[in-house]
Amino acid sequence: MMQPLPMPELPAGIARVEFEPERVDYAAPEASGRQGGVQAGWPLWLATFELDKVDRDSADLWRAFIARLRGRQRLFLASDPTRLYPRATPRGFAGMTRAGGGAFTGAATSWAQNVDAEGNAAIGLTGLPANLALAAGDYIGWKWDAAGSAAGSYDRRTMARVVVPGVASAGGGITVTVEPPLDPLVVPAGAIAHLDKPACLMRQIPDRSRIGSTGAGRALSGATMIAGQDLRP
Repeated sequence: MMQPLPMPELPAGIARVEFEPERVDYAAPEASGRQGGVQAGWPLWLATFELDKVDRDSADLWRAFIARLRGRQRLFLASDPTRLYPRATPRGFAGMTRAGGGAFTGAATSWAQNVDAEGNAAIGLTGLPANLALAAGDYIGWKWDAAGSAAGSYDRRTMARVVVPGVASAGGGITVTVEPPLDPLVVPAGAIAHLDKPACLMRQIPDRSRIGSTGAGRALSGATMIAGQDLRP
């Protein structure tokens, strides 16, 4: 099974990012005048990466990456480069320990989702550092192996954004509300929940993307790559 490609790890050149769930909902108005909405399918992430005034080396990497995607053919791991780690720890987790002991590198020891009657998804995590704060806008990622994949390949990914923040207890447990909720038919209970560079699988939408122009100094300007999530078990 072909592994998803990683995005170039160069923040330079990404001028603007739009990373939002895309919903397919239908209006459900009532004769009484009440307005309602009905969800159709599961919300999926849609990302827009705008590149501007990219230096020569970064431009070469981006052009090569987009070429390797072969339009929609290749999957890649997409993250929001504006929030690769929680806001409280923007440089990662070096030197941090779990509340119960041991180095913390980003992965929770366990997780659970509880969806209430209004569809709000509460995610509980354990095994975090004591008092670690998750702010609104932070991401939680989940990674697991597809059926038939090598153990530890983590070729399946998804993510959710914190919308109601929280702070871990002295014992390293936390509960936050996220959007979009996890699809329980796709994300297995054995998936690893993690806070380090959460990502999801995406495919480029080539008819909405453009490479942009290259100047005499080999700099890249005006490039836009748009991609949509590919959610699979």
